[in-house]
Amino acid sequence: MMARPHISVVVCTRDRRGLLEQCLTALRKQIYRDFEVLVVDNAPCEPARDICVRLGARYIVEPVAGLTHARNAGARAARGELIAYTDDDAVAGCGWLAALAAEFRDPTIAAVTGSIRYFKARGNSREMSGKEAANALRPRARFDCSSSGWFTRAALGGVGDGGNMAFRRVLFDRHRFDDRLGRGRVLEGGDEHLMFASVMSHGHVIAHCPEAVVRHPSAGTRSAQRAERVRAERASIAYLLFLWSEFPLHRGEIVRFVLRALGRRLSGTGGRWPTLRACLSAPIVYWRARSEWSGSERPAQLEPERSAQMPPTRDRIVSAAD
Repeated sequence: MMARPHISVVVCTRDRRGLLEQCLTALRKQIYRDFEVLVVDNAPCEPARDICVRLGARYIVEPVAGLTHARNAGARAARGELIAYTDDDAVAGCGWLAALAAEFRDPTIAAVTGSIRYFKARGNSREMSGKEAANALRPRARFDCSSSGWFTRAALGGVGDGGNMAFRRVLFDRHRFDDRLGRGRVLEGGDEHLMFASVMSHGHVIAHCPEAVVRHPSAGTRSAQRAERVRAERASIAYLLFLWSEFPLHRGEIVRFVLRALGRRLSGTGGRWPTLRACLSAPIVYWRARSEWSGSERPAQLEPERSAQMPPTRDRIVSAAD
């Protein structure tokens, strides 16, 4: 049985000093004590080293702008057997790390996602108010590639989100976040979901732990909510185009996912229809992103033509402390 693991908490940030200080202060209150905090300052205009020194966090700079570059830099610099990620504008509950660590007692678990509770921001800031936004928290679950529709479930947000996730460090020997995607790139979403799909495609299991909770701000004003919605819809449609192009063996599954989503909207149970603005601009975003990728190297683990056919396994995930 694995001993109590040392965890590296990676917080990627850029020029949000006040929010970062709030995030790091919350992490100091964790009931789980065997962890380090590693702040990755991503191409900052206002470096946050002084805040990190004062609050006991390790500090590195990733000079190449982009969230995925920062996440990958954090994985390379991490010292822990487990690597947990949260956002710089998130506030972790005091039992967050303890709940994540408990899931990894199962040696077949390769990664864990947790719950994100959204609270309305004050005005146009990222400061959270006490008013909770609409939240649909996921139940406890395990995910692997043995079930039908596993790819779209992982790649389209059904497993978890990047603001609350943890991985065994050994996974980064083979996997990394795709730096063609994510905040700071033209196609600004989906990097964590593609990572989940990559991990599952190699036979690993991901667990969702609802007790591992972080709080996160959501748009507080109607104008900010509308802008956030259009931005999210545009990125989601562009990301669907990316998946269609990059993963041809899963096109049938992608079509079924889209048809189910349309069916839910027609029945009135699937939320709002995407705005016309988002639908028209998403293909432009995708083609702009393709131009941006001309000099990017595709991550070695993203081999859908081969890995999509790999059978699931139940092997133990070997760690240094095992």
